[in-house]
Amino acid sequence: MSNATTALAMTTTATATTTNADFEFPEIHNFPPFFTRQPNESTWKEQRRMWCDLILSYFRHNGLSTMTLAEAVTGPPFNNRGIHRSLRVDVLREIVEELVRQGNASWMGPKNTRDACLVFWRKPEAWAAVIHQWAADAGMLNTVLTFFEIANGDDSVGQEFHGIDPATLRRALDVLQSQGKAQLFVGTSDDDIGVKFFA
Repeated sequence: MSNATTALAMTTTATATTTNADFEFPEIHNFPPFFTRQPNESTWKEQRRMWCDLILSYFRHNGLSTMTLAEAVTGPPFNNRGIHRSLRVDVLREIVEELVRQGNASWMGPKNTRDACLVFWRKPEAWAAVIHQWAADAGMLNTVLTFFEIANGDDSVGQEFHGIDPATLRRALDVLQSQGKAQLFVGTSDDDIGVKFFA
């Protein structure tokens, strides 16, 4: 297949297919070359953008926030058993590097291994704004709350951040602290860390 044909197929935004717990995969997910890094740089740039969009949508839909690359390539969205294709770990690593550059991911674990990451389908700055607005609306300014109360407490039920990953919550609260809108108090675990919100 020529690079032009591949590029055209990659930029096609046709109807989506539905699988995997009602997540709608874009039609490109059924196109075998989508799972192979394209050699043409402009085609690769578009392919990488489409993978970034797919990852963020998939993680948001499924409430996911962490990814171990070697495990991730064995299942959706990085593996399409229907067409017998999967993304290689080294290609996924390049895609995650792009997410990191965009501020939508952060590498986890030992430095320079780049084997696992946090995926921010909503950036920590945006989570910070949502959480602070909730605290203000709920009358919790100048009140100390634990991470557990924020992420899993009765007062946060129904909030989009209810059940948020502790590492993502910590990043959001660090943003609020840097803005002078919160103060963190050290606890014995992440669930015991106290947070006081300010106006």
